Amino acid sequence: MEEFTRQVRSGNPFSTEFETPPHHSDVFLVDAVSRGNTAAFIQLFDRTSAVIRTVVETLPLSAVQRDEILAASYLEVWWLAGCHIDPDLDVVEWITGIVRRRVAELRIGGRPLSEPRTAGGSPHGYARLELAALLHRPVDDLVRD
Repeated sequence: MEEFTRQVRSGNPFSTEFETPPHHSDVFLVDAVSRGNTAAFIQLFDRTSAVIRTVVETLPLSAVQRDEILAASYLEVWWLAGCHIDPDLDVVEWITGIVRRRVAELRIGGRPLSEPRTAGGSPHGYARLELAALLHRPVDDLVRD
């Protein structure tokens, strides 16, 4: 937290050089993300995405739908982190809940699950493109190992 405070005071809370020692909890990262720190978000994604990806891969969806659900769920983490600052928060459980809710929302009313909307001529959905920009990574590197 001290490093984040120093960055805020220096006018650069969005630095991608934010270093979080490995012993800091995921809750610490959520707190930093709630203040708009993209580097903390990148670290949180890197720490949790393999577990969340495993959950997503079990869902009865197409690969494109699973990729979009994963990306949209992490975008929700980015936007709602400030609502979930609690020292007892299980961050992986919170993100898993977001994933499950998003799948349930797709199924409301018994509608068939549609493929995600894409941006222009891109084969990628909007959520994947936005997450790639936030993480400063190529879109194809986000969801599959």
